Amino acid sequence: MSVERELSGPLSAELAKAVRAGQLPVSAWTAVAEVLESLDPSVPVGDVVASLADILPGDLGEDFPDADEATRGRRPRYHGGADLEDELPWQRAVRSRASPWHADIDRTAFLDEISRASATSLNSAEMLAQICALVHSHRLADRTTVWRATDDGLRRTSPPREDGEADRPDVTAQQALITRRSVRTGGHRLSVPLLAGRLVLGVLDLSRERREFTADDISLAHAVAGRTALGLRNAYEYEREHELAQRLQYAMLPTLATLDEVDIAARYRSSTRGVHIGGDWYDAFARSDGTVVLTVGDVTGHGLDAAIVMGQLQNALRAYALEGHGPSSSLRLVHELLREGRGSLYATAVVVEIQLRTGAIRWASAGHPPPLVQDPSGEVTYLDADHGPMLGVDPRCRIPEHQRSLVAGSSVALYTDGLIERRTSDIDAGMARLATVFERCGAGKPAERTENVLHQMLGATDHDDDVCLLLCRWSGPADQRRAG
Repeated sequence: MSVERELSGPLSAELAKAVRAGQLPVSAWTAVAEVLESLDPSVPVGDVVASLADILPGDLGEDFPDADEATRGRRPRYHGGADLEDELPWQRAVRSRASPWHADIDRTAFLDEISRASATSLNSAEMLAQICALVHSHRLADRTTVWRATDDGLRRTSPPREDGEADRPDVTAQQALITRRSVRTGGHRLSVPLLAGRLVLGVLDLSRERREFTADDISLAHAVAGRTALGLRNAYEYEREHELAQRLQYAMLPTLATLDEVDIAARYRSSTRGVHIGGDWYDAFARSDGTVVLTVGDVTGHGLDAAIVMGQLQNALRAYALEGHGPSSSLRLVHELLREGRGSLYATAVVVEIQLRTGAIRWASAGHPPPLVQDPSGEVTYLDADHGPMLGVDPRCRIPEHQRSLVAGSSVALYTDGLIERRTSDIDAGMARLATVFERCGAGKPAERTENVLHQMLGATDHDDDVCLLLCRWSGPADQRRAG
């Protein structure tokens, strides 16, 4: 609600009388409206009158500059005879407000930059750093602090606390949070609540060294806080979704088999961009016939639907394999299960069986990147053979099965495409790089090697897709190792 509607009849009459007495020029009427519109409805009437003092003549009888002089290109002089260099504070305020189009251009450009900063990043810390930098560069404030509202009160979020700075909000910031209204302490400190609808997300604290906050500054600060709050709401919702997605994803990861003949390690990394609920999975379990089964798969898309399908396929594939079905037969059954669901999601998967006594392996792939084998000397080869189409696509799906033998001390690695695919290079280049990384990492324990491989393949950069890496090292038959 605008302040004008809050003014009583007598006050309106007094203001009108003051305006007429000051001979306010037509060009400054817009400034009066802006001041009244920018004030908080809860501001006392006395503060309303005081705010108008910024744009109305004082008791000394100063007049406004002659607008005709400015339009004729001559140096404006006030009727009192003072040049612009000698103008009083209220005169400078009138001059800036009497030419509102100049201020509007700066204000619009500034708010456009704030809107872009709040909309282009879903990282709350990164977004707030950009907004604070804009506030400083446009001289709205010399120092800026953002406090986040939590169940335990306000907590500082941006910028990081420096030596000597308080880590807890003062009374001014707390008052802005409680009242949901801006609070000004003196002329150099302003606390504005971050409101997104009915939610109070925190407080934007602004302070200046010399210049005082005017009514226009307060109006601009409210606009900045509103845009910041909308960006923060989106960022906080995204961060909460990310946390829940990671919990769900990690809760669905299996416990790996522990056997004397093999050493198994696996790692999962969620995407650093987009929705962090993916469809990647891995599994490793032992069968009663002395076989260890390794599986890795990837459901198309992201989100809750992908995670649900992923859980169904992972459990179905394990169940079929435990029943004694081989890699090709297990994948074929999962394919039929996925087609019966009549959903819009598909999947790729690879299954590898290792006979613990002999080292013989069987594998089959449905549209998935080929497994990698590293022998004891460190040489790397891919099990790149014929494979079937993606699961759930072709009703006449044929998935070929292959076999070969391992040398004791060899390792088999299964992975998802997020490890090797990049926007800047093709999948062949990614596979060549993965082979080089495995050779460079040597023959350490699988747990250490998986960490090293992920670090060298992903580094500290963002990656667009989830990543699974499953590594199994076959040490040889247990009885031969005990005899040796």
